[in-house]
Formats: sequence, C-alpha cells, structure tokens
Amino acid sequence: MLYPILDTAHLHGHSLTDCLEAAIDGGADWIQIRHKGAFTGDFVQTLEGCAIRKPDLILNDRADYAALFGLGLHVGQTDLPPAEARAIIGPNARLGFSTHNAAQLEAAQDLPVDYLAIGPIYATQSKLNPDPVVGLKPFVSRHPLVAIGGITLENAGPVLTLGVEKIAVISALWQSPYTLKSFRDNISRWLHQLSSFKASASSTPP
Repeated sequence: MLYPILDTAHLHGHSLTDCLEAAIDGGADWIQIRHKGAFTGDFVQTLEGCAIRKPDLILNDRADYAALFGLGLHVGQTDLPPAEARAIIGPNARLGFSTHNAAQLEAAQDLPVDYLAIGPIYATQSKLNPDPVVGLKPFVSRHPLVAIGGITLENAGPVLTLGVEKIAVISALWQSPYTLKSFRDNISRWLHQLSSFKASASSTPP
C-alpha cells in the first residue's frame, strides 16, 4: 500500500543506490525514482545499477531511459502523453499518470495506463508550484489509484477510505537524523500502519 518516491534532490546526503536498498529492505515493492537534474553519465550508470537491483522500479518523466533499462514510468500532465509513453516503454512496463482534479481524473480513464495518481490530497512542500489541494473526497476510477501530496502517518487513515490502493510518500519517510536505518524503519512502520488502517476500515460496518 506504500509507494515511496526517491527524489534525488532530497536524499539527505545518501546515495540513490543506498536509499533504494533501504527501501527494499523496509518492505517496499513499488518504488519511484524522481530525478529532475541532468542525466549525466554518472547518474545513468547509477540508474542502470538500480534497475539491475530492482527491475520493476518506476522512473519519473523519462520514457527513453525507462525503455533502455526496462523500468516502469510515471508521467505528469505536462510530460509525454501516456499513449506516446506506452509506445516507447512497451506493453508490459508499468505506466502511471498524474491527475490533479476530478476533470483530469475522468479524462484519464481510457488512457493506456496501469494506475493514476491523484493529488495533492493535502498541502505539500515537495513541489515548488503544487496544484490546488484535492482534499478528502471519494474517487471513482477504472484504474487503480495512488494518493499523493502532504500525506503523513497522522493523516493517512482517512485517505485509505477514498478508494485508493496506494499512498505515495516522499518527505514524510525521512526524519532527523536522516539515517538510512531510520528511513528503512520508517518504511516498515508505514507499511504496518497502513495495513492496520486498511484492516480497521474494512471491518467497520457501513
């Protein structure tokens, strides 16, 4: 139920490879790499190593490198359109697409994607110019939904009642002193708590 996003600009001094290892050790299955910087030779080499370690990684934005290393891909409203992205990465790679309001969510229902992200659910500090807050409202989609934006362990419970299957988290997985051990332990804690939230919600009478 947890979808950690490894933003290379916010790894608190740790390498992408070490953070990926910590996320895997913590129990995460879906993991996204978000890299807004240049795809230098060194970064591409690191990305290749990550792909070998976990071939079902999801890369943000770059369909070319996702196809090169057999990764999944996540694109946004201003990135390569999902149909074009699908043609590049192939029919079997996981493809996600960001939506930020009810109109975008409805328009995305017939796109060739495997999941849709919806958010920001709450106010977020992870983007310089975030979209307006979506809020806690039920969502209807033929594609699995991933909630994102300002979600913490303290406010995650209500999000799971909205019809989402996963919660994407960036900064809330890191806590001072920002060690790899605390990052790994936070992922395990999130997975345990989300499972408890889900079980509690499913056992509550309507």
